[in-house]
Amino acid sequence: MNIRNRYFFQDQRMDYFKSFSKAWCLDYLLLSEQYFLRRYLSALRAEEYYTFESPNKLMRLFYLRRKNLLGRKLGFFISAGCFEEDLKVYHYGSIIVHPKAKIGKHCTIHGNCCIGTKGGNSEGYPVIGDHVDIGQGAQILGGITIANNVRIGAGAIVTKSILEEGVTVVGIPARILQ
Repeated sequence: MNIRNRYFFQDQRMDYFKSFSKAWCLDYLLLSEQYFLRRYLSALRAEEYYTFESPNKLMRLFYLRRKNLLGRKLGFFISAGCFEEDLKVYHYGSIIVHPKAKIGKHCTIHGNCCIGTKGGNSEGYPVIGDHVDIGQGAQILGGITIANNVRIGAGAIVTKSILEEGVTVVGIPARILQ
């Protein structure tokens, strides 16, 4: 497998169907939520490929436009290079990620999430580890660090670093669940 194919299909936990299979045809004809999520992630990964791995201005702009058109339908604003490999998005609806935020491998993100600064003169951007599950409506704000294998509960607002691995954080402001 060449680097282009490996880069395009690194989101392994998303359900990609074989072209022209029964599942693919149904998904395409019904224009399901998962169909648009897969197309968005493919456009995002293609933009990243043509930005970082094999720079090509025309192809990068093509995939950037495709990603932005789909992002407007889905409510997503995710810049190229924020997420490492194997991103899983469960739902559409207002996912906003600051362009300088860094999120690790195998991240799961649900709808209505915000990963960004606290506003004003920003004091930094979130750095999120590997295998992090971000629940519905969660917000991760400021120059904080989140360790690996952390689960962030639905509606949690994380404003302080979570340095302990494998914990669950919930609440406003987010606290480690004991």
